Amino acid sequence: MRHIVLPLLIALFLSACAGLPRPADPPTDALAHAALLEKEGSHLAAAAAYLDAAARLRGADRARVQLNAADLMLRPPVEPDALDQASRVLGQVESRHLDAAGKARYAELNARITWLEGDPQTALSHLPPSLDNLPSALVARILETQAGALADQGRWHEALETRIRQGALYQNPEERLVSQEALWAMLQQIPVRQLPDLAARASRFEARGWLSLAELAHDTPPRLSALETRLDAWHRQFDGHPAAPRFLNRLREQWAAYGHYPEHVAVLLPLTGRFSTAAQAILEGVIAAYYDSPADNRPELRIHDTGEQAESAWTHYQQAIADGARGVIGPLDRNAVTLFAQRESLPIPILALNHADPQSAYPAGLYQFGLNPETEATQAAERAILEGRRRAIILMPRTELGERLQRTFRDRFEALGGQVVSTQFFAPEASDYGASIIAALDIRDRSGRTGRDARPTPREDVDLIFLSGSPRQARLLWPQLRFHRAGQIPVLTTSHVYSGRPDPRHDQDLDGLVFADIPWLLEGANPRPELRSRLDAQLSGNTRQLPRLVALGFDALQLFPLLGRLADHPSERYQGLTGGLRMDASGHITRDLNWARFIDGRPRLVGQTDLPVADQAQ
Repeated sequence: MRHIVLPLLIALFLSACAGLPRPADPPTDALAHAALLEKEGSHLAAAAAYLDAAARLRGADRARVQLNAADLMLRPPVEPDALDQASRVLGQVESRHLDAAGKARYAELNARITWLEGDPQTALSHLPPSLDNLPSALVARILETQAGALADQGRWHEALETRIRQGALYQNPEERLVSQEALWAMLQQIPVRQLPDLAARASRFEARGWLSLAELAHDTPPRLSALETRLDAWHRQFDGHPAAPRFLNRLREQWAAYGHYPEHVAVLLPLTGRFSTAAQAILEGVIAAYYDSPADNRPELRIHDTGEQAESAWTHYQQAIADGARGVIGPLDRNAVTLFAQRESLPIPILALNHADPQSAYPAGLYQFGLNPETEATQAAERAILEGRRRAIILMPRTELGERLQRTFRDRFEALGGQVVSTQFFAPEASDYGASIIAALDIRDRSGRTGRDARPTPREDVDLIFLSGSPRQARLLWPQLRFHRAGQIPVLTTSHVYSGRPDPRHDQDLDGLVFADIPWLLEGANPRPELRSRLDAQLSGNTRQLPRLVALGFDALQLFPLLGRLADHPSERYQGLTGGLRMDASGHITRDLNWARFIDGRPRLVGQTDLPVADQAQ
């Protein structure tokens, strides 16, 4: 009789677990404890309990329990340690004991781990080739992983179709809503300039509706008067679309937040001292945004000169509060921002124009926004991995900024599975970078020939060069790389190589170089081209040479009334002059940048998968 009861208990436990196929758990206290923890949402603790139970099982039962544990470890948000542990657990599963559904689940977990490790292309290859005869919950999970990997490759149309297919599997309204929220969050990641073309090419009613609605979501404040009319037109065109009414109402709420400033906003900038030129450019951007807003929505602006001393920013902050300010933009100096970050509380919200030194937590009401160059290095590393590049060399000027950029790129690149095989720094004032290039690429004769017969060649195990430098340095460095026969190696760089203003006569030496920059400076990406034409005629002489800081000031004022909303809706993005702007959980404004390539001395937009090499530009 005992041999009959045990399988029955296992079957009962399996039927009690909703969703994905569950393993046959042992009838022990570990089972009850794991099930309770999972129900409470304590995924990591539940995974540990399932592993404890798995240790007492063998064969198919053990394998299924291990899959359950790995699955729980991968529930978002996924911590790096949990990702590593899930990978180890999956490696211990004896797949020969799994049935067809178990093998498909194993494949999905393997794909999800690979995707979360930053390799979406390989992740897609791990997914099961057929979804026939699999449980619908497992098919939905497979499609979820597939959509995420496709999106990370910039294959937006396929990712959207996959998300729609996934959502159709759910009968439960709550599950369907979760799927729609994930779809909408993915749409916010699509570069704005790609949305019209994607919508035009979409053949399915549902896909066209989602893409058209995403276009509306990216409309900027000066066009708000026409948005309600366009929303009504969308509703008539896509009557019966699943986005209505929830996501239409969300857009109405989002648009309602635009332009609702506090009555009094103080601006704290070091208008005298060593940061004065940068501060003046930011201030002119703030003023431009002020006059770009409807007159009846403009806040009272009061400008405070904080000077060079970091401590004076706090003094001016207190004075602004005493004067009736209900919000603050600034300060600019990193040390000053760090002083604010170290406070236990802030009486009124502040949008800092730099980032504080890293710390475990920040006071409520502190939002950090700036043009940190490390953002470009991070996105360069991510782009490289998405392109399938795994071995890189770094060429940087021997400066504090060069050190920061190489460290940021290396850390992110290696975290995603890449390897930096060589790093070389060059003297910033030099004109000949041959020695640094030769050392970085290990250029030498590999045939054993000497003298005139020698044929020095670069190493062949490198598939990326990451470099940075001023426009002058880049104009010298890039041709020298080609001279040293490194033209077959793709190159990524930062915005520092571009002055921000078209200069075809000088920049033709940069043809083929790919760099990251803000949309404000790139034709086809700038959301307000008419604004830039107007400002170019109005800005002061020095400020015209600092267009990125003007854009920062403009976005700072436009962004201020949206801070609370972005904090509450981390998937939402505001398309600013400095990039697609989102807020993370710590109050940092993150920026999605654009990529461009020099062609005939002018920057031209390139897509995610278009990474040219030097020889293609010749």
